[in-house]
Amino acid sequence: MPLDFKDLVVIITGGGGGLGRAYAHMYAKGKAKVVINDVSQANADKVVAEVKKLGGDAIAAVGSVMDGQKIVDQAVKAYGTVHVLINNAGVLRDRSFRKMTEKEFNDVYDIHVKGAYAITKAVWPLFRAQKFGRIVNTASPAGVYGNGGQTNYAGAKMALVTFAQVLDKEGVKYNIKANTIAPLAASAMTQTVMTPEVLSHLDPDHVAPLIGVLTARNGPDVGGRLFEVGGGYFAETKWQQSEGYVWKADDSFTPSAIDLQWPKVFDYSKATYPSQSDAARMMEVMKLQPSLPPNPQGPPPPITFKDYTVIITGGGNGLGASYARYYAKYGGNVVVNDISADAANRVVEEVNKLGGKGVAAIGSIEDDAEKIVKIAVEKFGTVHALVNNAGILRDKAFVNMTPELFNSVLDIHVRGTWKMCKAVWPYMHKQNYGRILNTSSPNGVAGAHGQSNYGTAKAAIIGFTKALAIEGRKNNIYVNALAPSAGTQMTATVWTEELLNTFKADYVAPIACYLTSRECKDTAQIIKAYGGLAAAYRYERSAGIVFPNDRPATPDQLAARWQEVTTFDKRATHPTSSADSKGPIVANFANKAGARL
Repeated sequence: MPLDFKDLVVIITGGGGGLGRAYAHMYAKGKAKVVINDVSQANADKVVAEVKKLGGDAIAAVGSVMDGQKIVDQAVKAYGTVHVLINNAGVLRDRSFRKMTEKEFNDVYDIHVKGAYAITKAVWPLFRAQKFGRIVNTASPAGVYGNGGQTNYAGAKMALVTFAQVLDKEGVKYNIKANTIAPLAASAMTQTVMTPEVLSHLDPDHVAPLIGVLTARNGPDVGGRLFEVGGGYFAETKWQQSEGYVWKADDSFTPSAIDLQWPKVFDYSKATYPSQSDAARMMEVMKLQPSLPPNPQGPPPPITFKDYTVIITGGGNGLGASYARYYAKYGGNVVVNDISADAANRVVEEVNKLGGKGVAAIGSIEDDAEKIVKIAVEKFGTVHALVNNAGILRDKAFVNMTPELFNSVLDIHVRGTWKMCKAVWPYMHKQNYGRILNTSSPNGVAGAHGQSNYGTAKAAIIGFTKALAIEGRKNNIYVNALAPSAGTQMTATVWTEELLNTFKADYVAPIACYLTSRECKDTAQIIKAYGGLAAAYRYERSAGIVFPNDRPATPDQLAARWQEVTTFDKRATHPTSSADSKGPIVANFANKAGARL
């Protein structure tokens, strides 16, 4: 049966050109009603005329996606409802991290993330009421794998992957499905970074069929998924998690013990696919811990943090306080940041008693990042490591998620992390050494009901981390992200007493501190940790399918081969970079209609 688009009301943001225009043409051929959003009246009007000429109906809804409700109101006024939302609008503000301005950071997040939230929030009540809705977010290979000069863009694009996962979880009982695509196509944005020859093979029409399959009334049952697409290539990509290694959570859980077994963290021979709940694995760890022998230690001399200066944000309680105590135990210089002077000073006292040297740096990471770093430099001469740990929870079902709740979480976790990294970067760059540990979450990987803000923010941290690691590598600045699960003030609101006691923050601290040590040579890694366990995440991509590069497929042709797109077998690969992502797309450039590969 052909895919059905007839009379679907579709909003396409950034619909005045490039990918959005290609989508509009595809929907027009299916007799849909298309709302073309763009900041340019002329571009929007041009695409509206093209849609009508192709047999569809369309209106222009000019304006910024930040004003999402106004766009949706225009759609409802013209057509009575909305069935499909394509979050396609975007901007580039590429610049090296050293030179990137706060405005360039904010501009990208405002459009890609806060704008996507605003317009999705506006269509959500309509979708729930009619028990039908389809959402497609637009990520990018840069967001999935990281890219130099795009720390803002990579973080924003990765954020949209988990945003869709959360929306899909919350929309299940209302027949609302949300997915994400990471396209490679010719557009106003890619024209600035690709040659005309490459762009000639990346017709946006190659991406449109995927949008069609994901949004048709009678399309396959697909939700919360990520797809890579471009130049006739279609594949699915998902997270894979290593089995990991479990250390005995006692006094033998030293940096040297971790270093000895660290390669085992990256053993994917028994890999699994992460889901919202890791309860089964957590119970295994809980049962295993009592029977484990003390951890064997690595060769002498033992790893220490003597004369090593570390800033810990949100260090006054929970994980941050545990990190501070662990660094202190091994002689570190610890800068304890917190918005509470009492909490920070209390931890500083503990640091000094345990053999370290501590100083409090009171203030908000959003407003006082440079001041926090200045305190560290004045006290200890420089900064060797930064642990971005500060965060807040503001959980709420998406239907009740206000702009204040969404933006406040994004600002603390993402903008605060960006500002702290920005403040330490000159010192690390000058000394040709640095270690940065950002804090993500398992819910930033898989998404969780009621955490559209938190999951989105923690996913942004992943994209930002991967991009920053690329820029830092040449100056011996290694950047990783930790996805911890531990009993803290934040998890106390959602965890049972038993879990809080079993998975203490003290059992995460050794892993966090090792990741910022001189001895750890990993970068761009996402590490899960709890209860003495450390496991790693990587991507797995299906082999996918290809169509001729000079003849874009139709949505029906793609739908007929959908099972091939989503099959993960021994042909699956594990890409780690944007170059890996482009490989099969570029390889398909030579695939011409009627020819054999």
